[in-house]
Amino acid sequence: MVSTFLSYNLVNRDMKTQLERLRSTNEVSRDADYYKENIGKVKTVEEFLDNYRLYSYAMKAYGLEDMTYAKAFMKKVLESDLTDTASFANRLTDDRYKKFASAFQSSSETKIVQTSKQIESVIDSHKQMLEDEEASVVAETAYFEANIGKVTNVDQLLGNERMRNYVLKAFELDTKYWDKTHLTKVLTSDTSDPASYVNTLAVANKNALKAFSNAFNFNSEGKLDSGTAVQTTDQTHTVTQAYTFNVPSHMVKAAAEMNKDYFESKIGSITNVDELVGDSRMLDYIKVAYNLQDVTLKSSIKNILTSDLSDPGNYATTFGGSAFEALTKAFNFETDGSIASGGTAQTSTQTSATSSLYMARYDDEQDAEDEDLYTYYRSKIGGMDSIEELKGTPKLYDFVLTAFGFDPDTTKDSIIEKTLTSDLNDPTSYANLQKDERFTSLAAAFNFDADGEKTAPQLAQSQLQITQTAKDYVILKTRYGNEDQKEKATEEASYYSENIQNISKVSELLDNKRLVNFVLEANGIDPKEVSKDFLKQIFASDLEDPESFVNQQDDHRFVEIVASFNFDTKGNIIRRDGSVQTRLGELNTEYLYLRQTLEEQTGEDSAGARLALYFKRMAPDINTAYDILGDTALLEVFRTAFSLPEEMSTMDIDKQKALVERFLDLEEMQDPEKLEKFIGRFTAMYDLANESDTDPVMSLFNSTGTISATTLLSIAQLKG
Repeated sequence: MVSTFLSYNLVNRDMKTQLERLRSTNEVSRDADYYKENIGKVKTVEEFLDNYRLYSYAMKAYGLEDMTYAKAFMKKVLESDLTDTASFANRLTDDRYKKFASAFQSSSETKIVQTSKQIESVIDSHKQMLEDEEASVVAETAYFEANIGKVTNVDQLLGNERMRNYVLKAFELDTKYWDKTHLTKVLTSDTSDPASYVNTLAVANKNALKAFSNAFNFNSEGKLDSGTAVQTTDQTHTVTQAYTFNVPSHMVKAAAEMNKDYFESKIGSITNVDELVGDSRMLDYIKVAYNLQDVTLKSSIKNILTSDLSDPGNYATTFGGSAFEALTKAFNFETDGSIASGGTAQTSTQTSATSSLYMARYDDEQDAEDEDLYTYYRSKIGGMDSIEELKGTPKLYDFVLTAFGFDPDTTKDSIIEKTLTSDLNDPTSYANLQKDERFTSLAAAFNFDADGEKTAPQLAQSQLQITQTAKDYVILKTRYGNEDQKEKATEEASYYSENIQNISKVSELLDNKRLVNFVLEANGIDPKEVSKDFLKQIFASDLEDPESFVNQQDDHRFVEIVASFNFDTKGNIIRRDGSVQTRLGELNTEYLYLRQTLEEQTGEDSAGARLALYFKRMAPDINTAYDILGDTALLEVFRTAFSLPEEMSTMDIDKQKALVERFLDLEEMQDPEKLEKFIGRFTAMYDLANESDTDPVMSLFNSTGTISATTLLSIAQLKG
């Protein structure tokens, strides 16, 4: 009689060859081919359950053959939401049901106009746009100031596109449809002559054109008179100030600094309060500095500035308290609005303090408005189902266009529609053909199909798989009492969940060692044992080709890793047609079917070898003593290895748990060498305990076996 260990080793030492041999046999090949060819056609749970050949194949793969008859029960399992701890499958004690449900979580992803990451990408783009605007104002102004002095005639000004656009934007004139003849006549007009060209124009922007003309000193011939500069210092300042205030969508720091310069240049000449509040620019300045933008009346500001703080009933104290008093203290006005003889409206210290407050607060209100807009966007964009709905909500639509550098007033809707419906995997798509990052960034931020309807996002991993990978990682890192690692594991899981959504190619994934290590560790693989070159080869493999690199590996986990991503063999993300099962679920089902069949066939000659093979297959998922106590076959292996009686199952559940932990170091079962040593012990003890020809083992692979009902109930309660 062949020993149990030899029977086990004959299969285990070359598992891959054994599985390939089994796959090639007629009956197994027919069933496997049928499943592979037809599972992708199934779109609903009902269709799957109605196809007995597919359904029974999958049930056997997950060790649930004895429950094949219970279709109503299995339907509830398959329809369980595994993200909900209270769902039907999650409430079942037997983990096989959760694994079965997990394999059949539909590959049809939730259709959503944007993922949370995409939403934040739009907001980040808007923030970046504001930063770019600020930098652009500084750069364009510096260029204008450095080059305007070199201009000697109108043609030079209008012929320099960068300078021309600068001055036209400064005066809010059209930069796209400008007319050289028209602008030349404007610039050579004498604005003091009622009969000049600019004064006889009947246009809405006449005042802007006059200001444009007055900003330069060209004569009627479009040249400069002898000794005359193209602009005086004041004229240059007028242009740069107009550009700085008119062009950016928000007040930039450069504009704030201009306001600061203006205030500080004027405050020394103020002789009474009316002069201060009568200057709207200075009035706005002090209101911002002292955070009093809500005080709309000049008379109120005047009353604050002229309050006598030594009088308990003064205006500032009575109506505004410390906020109003701070403004009063910042100036030196008498109660009648005058300034005491020999005094000034502000000392240098007061002016410096006011300016410091202004520069710290000039964009506070603006920032608050932006945050309100971001909050509005986050709350409303999820309700959009199509491009038409997005266009029909101007506040959202304009925000999106602005965020990506498009002018909502001048950009045609058709351009945006063609961009948003572009397939970025297609080099000939509209967005890709524009050779402009704005178009590809906009297209990547949304999930619209060719008809402009929302669709599932194209991600490196499906939303469900991202969640599952993160969950697997945390479980592996925190099991066996390693709760001290939970915070770090959770942090890594959050990093993965957020950043995997940014991956668009295999190369990007492999370049991020932190993500790669996470994936490997989530699958129980030591990253130190896997090279980047190896990973390149497995991701370049065709999973459908039995001869491909990944399919030649002895470790099936590498197939699982590749199948869990949506990359093609070239490393690009592709969209997969929805079916009742994902690619990963399909491949795992076939693999498990072969393993189950191989174990069954091995069991025909050696029931102990079948138990050994089963224990090895299940070892990676043994997290607690309850996983052994709740599985009849695993419990039999444990009891046999340590010569423990069947009666242990009648003990109190806590005592059973303590017994498992006393004899078996569960963490060591994740070490291949120690696992094989344990299995060797089991096979030897099995042969000693089963010298007769009777075979009691086959009853261990059903739902109840020899575990008491009390034990099963206790395990269910503890797991819950």
